[in-house]
Amino acid sequence: MKNSKKENPWTPEDEGSHYPIMREWWTFETIFKTLDDKKKWNLMVIMAYNLETPACFYQIALFDVSSKKCVFRKDIDDDLKNFKHKKNKLDLKYKNNTAKGKYPNYVLHFEDEEHKFKTDIKYKAETLPHWISQNITNGEIPIGLNFYKYGYIPNNKIKGTMEIDNKKYSINGKGYLEHIWGEWSYQSPFKKASDIKKTLNTYINLGKWWISQHKLKIPNKIAFTTENNIFGYDWVWGVFDNNWSLFYGNILFWLCAGPAFGYLSITPDSKTYWDFSDIDFSYNECIYVKDYDIYFPSDINIKARLNDKEIDLRFYLDTNSYEYIDPFKNDGFYKAFILSEMPGKMIGMYKDGKQKIKLEGDCKMMPLRQPSSLGHNKLEINFIKPPKGVGIDVDFNSHYLKKRIKTKIKFAPKLSFKFKSNRIDKKNFEF
Repeated sequence: MKNSKKENPWTPEDEGSHYPIMREWWTFETIFKTLDDKKKWNLMVIMAYNLETPACFYQIALFDVSSKKCVFRKDIDDDLKNFKHKKNKLDLKYKNNTAKGKYPNYVLHFEDEEHKFKTDIKYKAETLPHWISQNITNGEIPIGLNFYKYGYIPNNKIKGTMEIDNKKYSINGKGYLEHIWGEWSYQSPFKKASDIKKTLNTYINLGKWWISQHKLKIPNKIAFTTENNIFGYDWVWGVFDNNWSLFYGNILFWLCAGPAFGYLSITPDSKTYWDFSDIDFSYNECIYVKDYDIYFPSDINIKARLNDKEIDLRFYLDTNSYEYIDPFKNDGFYKAFILSEMPGKMIGMYKDGKQKIKLEGDCKMMPLRQPSSLGHNKLEINFIKPPKGVGIDVDFNSHYLKKRIKTKIKFAPKLSFKFKSNRIDKKNFEF
């Protein structure tokens, strides 16, 4: 879908605070180089508040991508009054950390005395702001019985300075800015149902859009896992070497391979957005979080189609990852909020009726999961198609039951049936 709006869809109200609302945050992602030594870095900062606790939240992570390590990370829950935010413009302050501006110009200052870190960054937007599913729901995305508003600017030119370990560097690179707000709860996702009618309409509108872009077909493979429930997502932002930018978000619906119930947006210039929903995805590699018995994808393939446009992409981890884990205080079915930070690379191919373009660039992956008491359980179904025959190959792998069951049924060219069941233990756990 090509964005029909060629002017800025954000108002000053959209950029500023919506307090009092249950939850609101601003995220700043940057990928840049220090000019003196040509090293690559990723800095992420989130400034947020929630009225459920209530509390404010400040998160900062610095990765030295060239050295493949996380330099430092802080996740701070603090008193609500320590986070200042204003309406009708971006104007945020947490202690000595600030973010200010209005499209297309933003100025950021972040520091951490413990790690002798300080940075001053100027953002200059190179694309229009955009709402997720802008022409379908105008940025409203359902979560449980509620919804949130999600806007972002995927391509910003950044420059400035960074001080670390008593050394000062000039930097330049690319940045991403997002703003999200809404009435929902992570710990009690079904508790607040006052907006259920609007949430259902949002689900319906997104479902109609999804169906309109998909042709009825039998996939080669479809797979489900318990950790890929509806309260988690896969998230990727990146900028290619040709200056195209990308945003990918997938609400999982328990799937870990097959059709994505998500959204891919490619921005080839300052005003155009190609919004794809006909997407297939799969995981090449995963990271295991032993304490919660779940897997995060660290290497993702997607294939997307939109009219005559096709894109085939791979996102993969290029450093050591970092997992932020916030255990839930109540001893319920869902155990924690777990977000993985993964600076990475992306490669692929774009084609349409006129051209083929090889794509390569830097990206940031951030999969979110809310693990349950069931741990990891996976059901994978491979569909056997002509000329290999007609049938299904089923693999059920349950850490909860400590069982792995494999079944293969062929209906053609001749009927056959195979069944195998094994007990597994923690030493043999796998994705």
